Order: sequence, then structure tokens, then C-alpha cells
Amino acid sequence: MLEMMRRILGLIIIAALVFLALALWQGGSPFRWFGKKSEQAAEVIKKKSEQAAEKADEIKKKTSDIKSTSKEVREGVKKTEEKIREISGSKSDKE
Repeated sequence: MLEMMRRILGLIIIAALVFLALALWQGGSPFRWFGKKSEQAAEVIKKKSEQAAEKADEIKKKTSDIKSTSKEVREGVKKTEEKIREISGSKSDKE
């Protein structure tokens, strides 16, 4: 636990030094570049997540259609089975 805290503290110190060095050396241009690239990445992620959501909606619709169709088929089979039993009669009914 203590070792992990040392590593995190070390990373924070290194990040602060890198920030200070970049700020002194090049000003704000690296940070503006990073901000622009982050926005572009966010747009791509947003588009791809929308496409994934649309595909998920399509899959859900297809599965619900399949469920409703299979339910209708089961009900039809049960009705057919009942009609066949009415027509032919079972051994227990005849006795």
C-alpha cells in the first residue's frame, strides 16, 4: 500500500515538472494542441458510440421480433395439439 502511494506521488511530481518545463519552454501551444486533439477524439468517440447504439437497437428489435414469433408458434402448436386430441381422443378419455 505504501509502495503504491510512493509511486503515485512520484508520478504526480514528474507530471508537475513536465508541465512546468513545457510551460516555460513553449508556453501554452502544447496544451492548446492537446485540447484540440482531445476534441477531435471526442467527436470520433461520439460518432462511433452513436453507431454502436444504433446497432444495439437493431439487435434488440430483431430479438424481440424473434421472441414474439416463437411465442406465436408455441401458441399455434398448443392449439393444434388440443384440436388433434379432441379429434382422435386419448386412451385415458376412452376408458
